[in-house]
Amino acid sequence: MPKFSPCLWFDTQAEEAANFYITIFEKGAILSKTNYVNEEHQPQGTSLMTIEFTLANQTIIGLNGGPEFSFTPASSFFVECKTLSQTETLWKNLTADGQILMPFGEYPFSPLYGWVVDKFGVSWQVSFSGKEQTIVPTFMFANEKYGEAAKALSEWLAIFGPGEIIEKVEYEDGNIAQALFTLQEQPFRVMDARDKHDFDFTMAFSIYIDCENQEEIDRLWQQVTAKGKEWPCGWMEDQFGVSWQTGNPELKRYLSDSNPARANEVTKKLYQMKKIDLNQLKEVYDKYNH
Repeated sequence: MPKFSPCLWFDTQAEEAANFYITIFEKGAILSKTNYVNEEHQPQGTSLMTIEFTLANQTIIGLNGGPEFSFTPASSFFVECKTLSQTETLWKNLTADGQILMPFGEYPFSPLYGWVVDKFGVSWQVSFSGKEQTIVPTFMFANEKYGEAAKALSEWLAIFGPGEIIEKVEYEDGNIAQALFTLQEQPFRVMDARDKHDFDFTMAFSIYIDCENQEEIDRLWQQVTAKGKEWPCGWMEDQFGVSWQTGNPELKRYLSDSNPARANEVTKKLYQMKKIDLNQLKEVYDKYNH
């Protein structure tokens, strides 16, 4: 599993969305699925909790979490396409039953580009670049957050790095029109929006972090929530309103144990936590009688 994976919070459509996306992007494949082990937190109409899949260069987690959160264009995927036909076909597929935010056409920064909200509510910026298809999570800072893209970029490099700025285009006022950077060799983008918008970041679009151990979980939790917010089950909101999740391979193993009752006991313990405590979860896992 990569260090960072975008996580998309759906009501109940995670599997439907994943199956759609893997047919329209390069190298699409389903990797794994997990089911809810009790009905307490399970959305009505599905037992599927998560579905992990790959599209081009990106690993994405789809989560069926219920109707609490909705996607907004503040968080999107920027897609570069290798050929004109690939760009046009992808645009046609994403706009079917979707909403066009920026018309498909030529712009100063791209010979062919468009911005669309697809039928599931997820936002995509599609651009013909002549490069291999890549999908990059992109965060847009608008309204009172205009001008904070540079601050977020610097903060994320410091907390989640190492990383580097690959390219940066600035407005006349010095704020960021578009910046591409890496965190531990994975690409991300930030941008400031000069126009007013009626949306902001939500927990529907988060970044899952595959942490090595408790020490890394503790460090990230302290650094991110110091000026942000703590949420249950290892979720964090940073000072800019962007959501991050702390995870761990062992935790993933506990929650997907072949014994549903055992996995349920670990899950119940996890629901009592904000910051994840791997030792406490391991105690529950180890003492549960098969």
